[in-house]
Amino acid sequence: MLIRMGDRPGDLGTVAAMHGVLYAREHGMDQTIEAYVASALGAFVTASTGLSGGDSAGCLWVAELDGAIVGSIGITRANETEAQLRWFLVDPDKRGGGIGRGLLSTALDYCRRNDFRSVFLWTIAGLDRAHELYRRKGFKHTEDKPGHQWGIPVVEQRFDLVI
Repeated sequence: MLIRMGDRPGDLGTVAAMHGVLYAREHGMDQTIEAYVASALGAFVTASTGLSGGDSAGCLWVAELDGAIVGSIGITRANETEAQLRWFLVDPDKRGGGIGRGLLSTALDYCRRNDFRSVFLWTIAGLDRAHELYRRKGFKHTEDKPGHQWGIPVVEQRFDLVI
């Protein structure tokens, strides 16, 4: 497995498509999840120095296995001291082999190197394996927000980590 910057042509589309396919299959979400991810990735790239992490704006990484992207994770700057973890996903057929742990460690190492004091993320209830991984890295579940997004009822959940 190789974790690399997600700055090659096609990486953004692959990450957005992976989210759309996976969340439709596993959680019954509609195409708006893919649009949401694609829009956020596009805004990240165009509003900042983007994928290269210049000025500590954030980064996107992908995990490759045998030349195929099998996972992703990103960090964006929320403010001067706080980062947001985004776009974290591992292909279901590749889970359990350390890809998620590697991606999360890469992202948190980036936050430490760039002097962020804290990291937060939003996810949804029911992603128990991911939630356990967050907890093992020290994240605390701090907020629930019920709603209706991506074609289904969801409970969005916030997790926070003080670095």
